[in-house]
Order: sequence, then structure tokens, then C-alpha cells
Amino acid sequence: MPSSSKLVNASEAFELRLVHYLGNHDATSPFVKNCESLIHEGDASALLRAVFNNLPALDVLFDQHQPVRGVVGSEDGIHAFTLLCALLDGVEEIDVEEAKDIMKVIVEAIEKYTVGDDKEKSKEEQSKVVEKKLKMLCAMYNLRHEGQDKCWILSRILHVCAFSGDDESVLSLLPGRDSTLGELLEKNNLGNLLSGLENEGSQSLSNTDKRVLYATASSVTAKVEEICKEKGMDKEGSSANASKQRFLLKMLSTYANVEDVDEEALVAAKKAAIGAINDPISLFNEQRCIMSLPPVIALENDPGTKPLFELLSIFQQGKLEDFQSFQTENADTLTNHSISPTNATRYMRLLSLCSLATEHEEIPYDAIASTLQVDSTDVESWVIDAVSSGLLSAKMDQLEKVVLVERCVVRRFGIEQWKILQKRIDVWKKNVKDVLEGLKSSQIGAASAAM
Repeated sequence: MPSSSKLVNASEAFELRLVHYLGNHDATSPFVKNCESLIHEGDASALLRAVFNNLPALDVLFDQHQPVRGVVGSEDGIHAFTLLCALLDGVEEIDVEEAKDIMKVIVEAIEKYTVGDDKEKSKEEQSKVVEKKLKMLCAMYNLRHEGQDKCWILSRILHVCAFSGDDESVLSLLPGRDSTLGELLEKNNLGNLLSGLENEGSQSLSNTDKRVLYATASSVTAKVEEICKEKGMDKEGSSANASKQRFLLKMLSTYANVEDVDEEALVAAKKAAIGAINDPISLFNEQRCIMSLPPVIALENDPGTKPLFELLSIFQQGKLEDFQSFQTENADTLTNHSISPTNATRYMRLLSLCSLATEHEEIPYDAIASTLQVDSTDVESWVIDAVSSGLLSAKMDQLEKVVLVERCVVRRFGIEQWKILQKRIDVWKKNVKDVLEGLKSSQIGAASAAM
């Protein structure tokens, strides 16, 4: 392949010193001699492959070698790695695809690096290795110019943080841990970052690029949830579970058509559907569009997942009686997907109350008791539960035994909902008109009296 201008124009003495450092100052080693030859030829691509396919060189980068002379600084390996990554620019000037390939070779080498038997290493040693991996990948992230490259490297950074066997690194991804990566996984911060990466480099981010990152973020937060459960951190585990579901939905939204749906999408859609059924409240707004996502729509086409699709549809727009009918005919669906019948029934009562509240501004206690299939004495507790969940805002007239609805979330918005909205707007317009006519009559009466 053509020579890289990066090496041709750089000081050979500097490159040679870097290679001798990676070869632990053994000038006679085959590794050093091979690298020296590549430097003289100006072949940055082959040099990088030689370095990152050489385990002793990686030991040097991770400061896991026995130095022949001098004292090794704790950041020397990081600095050397940064200088090596800078050589990718020269490769990219000649062959963009080759540069991307080498970038992946480098990242894979860093990810897979281990020192001896991981089980024999102390937690402190494991943490140091993970920390160095993260510093190296972050250095590469900052050196790359293309948004596509940064998007992919970020997915690997998150993966290393969560799946390197260090629980503290995993827990650092929780909110409030003063971690940049943890903050990135909060709210819509990752989406905002992707919007910024759209403008970096010559190539815009594809749906595939975004899909890879969102899928990784979902698996990472799932790992955080797992560790939290093991340590009895229930509150943090619930927060991680919500983040996992949010990223699953974002990942599924990168599919534009049902025809584009692959096996990975179907697996993710199944997980998202189960998540939305197990907790339809916490991410109510985000999950309201789940039925329109192509991978979720595709679940209906598979006999194996069609019952799950039907159950999800009930949770999105059905009522308690619909759920009970489904449960009678498809009891195995709940069992097979670890869905608690008790929790599901509770959620369906709350959602049924919301549906009732969108249809009526004043709801008699008896109507609520009938819809929720509960005793009339329990109506107020269910209304309080719905209000505390943020699903509706209402007042209870205990004397008249009526619930006065002020605001309620809308589970679905179709033709019927448009008709209801139109009816309410017409009433509002009539009331405003009556008020204006009353004011006009009062002004005319006042003017006549003054004459």
C-alpha cells in the first residue's frame, strides 16, 4: 500500500524512540527491528498493526512490564498510546477505510487486553487496568475527526466500563456519581451528543451508527441494573431499568420500515414490549409511541410473539376487562415473559382510570368502582394512587361522591379523541362568546344610564 506521509514527514528519531520504548529498549528484538523497517518505509498502517498485535508492546502501554532501565511513569503508556493514535491521521489521508479498519484493530486490542489470570488480580489492579483502557479509548475519541468514528468509539467506551469485571466502574455509570459517562446516560444527554456529532466530519451519522450506540447503552444500563440488584440498591436499580428501556426505544426508532427489521431488532422489540408491560407508568410519555415502531409492529407477524403484541396493545389502549379476557385465554404469555399478574392487574386499573378520565370531566365513584372492579370504598385510594403516579390531576367531592378531573394523560389520540377535543373546544368557544356578549350588554347599559 502507499506510504503514509505522517511517518515520512515526522522525525524518524522520534518514531524510533517510541518503538524502542514499546520494545522495552531491546534494540535486538524482532519486534523493534520490524518496526524500525516500517518507519524507514513510511508505512504507518503496518506499524500500527505490528504494535497492537504484539502482546509485550501492549504490556508496556499498560505499564505491566519490567522496565530495563529507569522508572516507568503511571501515565507513560497513555501518552505513548496517544502518539500512536495520532498516526491514524496519516493513514486516513491515503485510505479512509484502512484507517477505520486499523482503528477497530486498536480498540479490539485494548478491549481484550488482560494481565495473567483475571481471578488472581486484586480489585485494585483490575480497576487500574480498566481505568487505563478508558483513558486510552477516550484519547482516541478526542483525536478522531469524524462523527461516525466518535459514535462507534463511544459505544466501546461504555462497553468497557460496564463489562470489564469491575463493579465500581459499572456503578460509576449511575446518576450522581460525578461521572461523565454516568451523566451521558441521563435523560436525553446521549441524544444531544449525537446531534452534535452529526456536524463533525464529512459523513453524517447513519441510523445504523445511532443504533449501535443506543443498543450498547441499553445493554450497559442493563448491567448496571444487575449489579445494583446484587448489592441491594433497589432505587438505583429501578433508575437503571428505566434508562435501559429508554435506550431500547431509541434503538428501535432507528428502523424506518418493517422490511428493515432484523433478528436483533425483533429481540430488542420483545424486550421493550415486556418492559412497557411490566412498567407502563414510569416512562409513560416515551412508551406512548411504542406501537408505531416498525420492530414492534413486526411482532404481530410472528405467531410466537403475536400474543405478546396483543398484550402490549391492551396496555397501550385497552381496559381492565380486555386484560382479564386476554389473561383467561393466554395465561402462559404472562408466565413465559415473567410478567406478574398482580402487578399487571394493578397497572391496568390505573390505566383504565386514565381512560375513564379522558372521557368524562366528572366521574361518579360508582362508575370508577365498576370500571376498576373494586369496592366503592376503595375508589379514593385508587384516585390518589393515579394522582401520585402523575397520571392525572383531580379533586374528589366526598359528599357528592364524584371525581372532578382537571388534567389527565392521554393513552391514545385517534379519531375519537379528536372528536372529544372538538366538542370541548366548541363548548369553550360558546362560553367565551356568552361572556363577551354579557360584557357588551353591560357596557351598553352603563352608557345608556350615563346619558
